[in-house]
Parts: sequence; C-alpha cells; structure tokens
Amino acid sequence: MSKRLQQVLLFVPPTLTGLLNLTHPRFRPPVFIGIVHHISWWLTLHILNLALFPLLGLAAFILVRDTHNFASAVTKVALAIFIPIYAGFDAIAGIGTGILVENAKTMAPDDIAKVAPLIDAYWNSNVLNTVAAVGSIAWVIAMLSAAVAFTPPHRRRLVAVLAVVLFIVGGWAQTNLFLPSLGSTIPIAWWLIAFGMAVAMLVLGKPRAPATLLVLAGTLFGASHVFPTGPLAMLCFLSAAAYLKLAEKEPANSNQLPV
Repeated sequence: MSKRLQQVLLFVPPTLTGLLNLTHPRFRPPVFIGIVHHISWWLTLHILNLALFPLLGLAAFILVRDTHNFASAVTKVALAIFIPIYAGFDAIAGIGTGILVENAKTMAPDDIAKVAPLIDAYWNSNVLNTVAAVGSIAWVIAMLSAAVAFTPPHRRRLVAVLAVVLFIVGGWAQTNLFLPSLGSTIPIAWWLIAFGMAVAMLVLGKPRAPATLLVLAGTLFGASHVFPTGPLAMLCFLSAAAYLKLAEKEPANSNQLPV
C-alpha cells in the first residue's frame, strides 16, 4: 500500500465520519415521532455510516500497523471486533429502525399507534443494546491500547495500568451517567470524568499529546457517534494521527517521540 493511499485512508474516513455525524438527528422516544420527520436523511446517513465505520476501523489499524508490541496487538484485535460489530449495530439500529419508521409512516393514525410501541421495543431490544455495547467497548479498548502502544518501553507498564483504570472508570461513567441521559443533555459530571481521564493520561502518558487525544477519541466515540461526542472524538483521533505522522518526519536523532 502506497504512503499516499495510507494517508488518505488514515485521515479521510475519520473526517467524513465526524462531519456527517454533526448532522445526526437526536431525539427522545417515542422513536417513530422522533425519527419520522428526518427519515430520508436518517436512512441516507446510516447507509453512509455503514461504509464509514469499517473505514474508521481501518484508519485506526493504519495508525498502529507499524508499531509492534503487545499493546498494538491488543489494538488490532479490538479493531477486528469493532469493525463488523459496530457496522452491525449501525445496520440494526440505524437502517433497521429507519426501515420500520419508513414503512409505518404510510399507515393510518390508529395503526401507527399500534405499531409505534413495537418500534420502541425494537430500538430498546437487548440484542441491539448488546451489539452496541460490544462495538463501543472494542473501540475504547483499541484507543486506550493504542495510547499504550506508542509509549516508550520504560514507561509502558505504568501507562498500561493507567489505561486499565481509565477503562473501568469510563465504563462506570458511561453506564451510570451517560446512558441514562440519552435523548437529553449530557450531565456535566460525565464530561468532567471524561476530560479528567484525559488529564490523567496527560500527566502520566508519554508522548503526552497523542496519548491524551487517543483517550478522548476512545471515551467520546465509545459513548456515542452522534453529536457532540462523535465528532469531537474524530477531531481528537485526527489530531493524534497528525501528531504521530509529523513526529515520524522529525530528524532521526532520537529513538523517542517528542513529549
């Protein structure tokens, strides 16, 4: 694969993912009422996401492909899980729900009243929630382990322990603070924890900038790919990738990345 193609695959998919999901409709249940007025763009967006999410996973793989240690191996395995699972989540939640709403909107009002609870049940099904959780967790693990992978060997064990702690803290915050707020304003407590995790990596990680940005990319996108967390996560990922690629071009007078 040529370097030019690698650069395209590294930077274009996250950019498109972030930009497109700036326009992702947000709604409160019931699902039919929340989506029906956006149904045309809802279906188009999720069909595009069905292609973009696997390409995003490929971009993350390209970022770590030339880094060879245990943490980078964890990243690659996590991405191998993320790509099909998160694409499946997009198909089930986005496209599947959109098709149900598209078909229901032509029904008589009395029939819509009967079908709407079934659409809500589909949206809140255990299968959908499980697929979403597995895909999101895989992405978070990939980003946290990538932060560890770029850490110099003498500091890697400390940063690995920190990554495990951040994974546990982030999981608690998402389950207890973020998920209950879906459809409403994200609690300030969740934002404080998310950025507190980044600060912890900024203090202990090295090189600090990409490690911190990768933690944010994992935490924010792992919470949700819609606005505001999804686009912010893509901005963090792109910034980390740009930093690391620029560092590769620095004069080879040091074996370590800059702080």
